Amino acid sequence: MHELGWSDVKEGHGSASDRQDKLTDLLLYRRPFTRPEEPSVPLRSLVSLAFTALLAGCSSQPASEPEATQPVELSKAPHSKLLNELSGTLIGAPEGSEVELALLEVDRRDQPDRLLSNLLLSGRGSALPFILQFNPDSFPAGQRVELRGRVTQDGQLIMRLPPRQIHSPASQALGPLRLVPAP
Repeated sequence: MHELGWSDVKEGHGSASDRQDKLTDLLLYRRPFTRPEEPSVPLRSLVSLAFTALLAGCSSQPASEPEATQPVELSKAPHSKLLNELSGTLIGAPEGSEVELALLEVDRRDQPDRLLSNLLLSGRGSALPFILQFNPDSFPAGQRVELRGRVTQDGQLIMRLPPRQIHSPASQALGPLRLVPAP
């Protein structure tokens, strides 16, 4: 049987019943369902291989493992290139203690006048690195500014950082700072 098309149903050739039969055959004739072509096996395996390589690259471990150190906690101040920082290491904070560092404007009677920045850390029983960020524009000209710290454990003050005067609003590395027992 040859394939029927609309050109086979023309007027002029054959009888009306022939045309009707051809039209009926055309409407009843269905082409077999063909699936769209799927990618060839080499293409499918190539895509699988690329996907596997991508996953393997994302999950691989670094060649050399760095020393296990606790991350340095940053202040809650928004990170910006406009902020300066005081950095250093606190020596003597017991494990499980809470350490608070504060950058304070201090009045003539050695009383805190205004908080410029602060940072909360958890003691580890070893050297505790810190980075305290502050806005240099809030640093008062002609006033005394100090870095102070206190260590509490179970709500009790157990240690303190002797006041350290900060003379300029520039970023500074203060080095190791030793905590002393609280009076």
